[in-house]
Amino acid sequence: MAEVPVDFGEDLTTRVAKPIGGIRPRPRRAHVLELIKGAGAPRHLELKAERIVLGRAENVDIVVDSEEVSRQHARFSRIDDEYQLEDLESRNGVYLNGLKVHLAVLREGDEVQFGDLVFLYREGN
Repeated sequence: MAEVPVDFGEDLTTRVAKPIGGIRPRPRRAHVLELIKGAGAPRHLELKAERIVLGRAENVDIVVDSEEVSRQHARFSRIDDEYQLEDLESRNGVYLNGLKVHLAVLREGDEVQFGDLVFLYREGN
């Protein structure tokens, strides 16, 4: 198959389409961690920030009370409308649906375990 040259002309600037009237952008959904097992259960935590660190230290975003959780155990990072979970080289690791993970994207209904604490992940409506 022969290649056909394409002439883009001299105007190679980016053009942005105007928004269509009557269409509203979809609002971001509220993401939630529900502590279902361990010290402090039940507990309901909304994930709102772009980056959230969970651990025992007083300077983290989500402070938990468990000797099995590292001072800075895990980080949640928002990418578009999803959260990614990352183990911050914790002593006891991060488990997603029973499997040890270092980095994973969370999905509705995932069970996340940090030491002896078990959370249920909810994406909201």
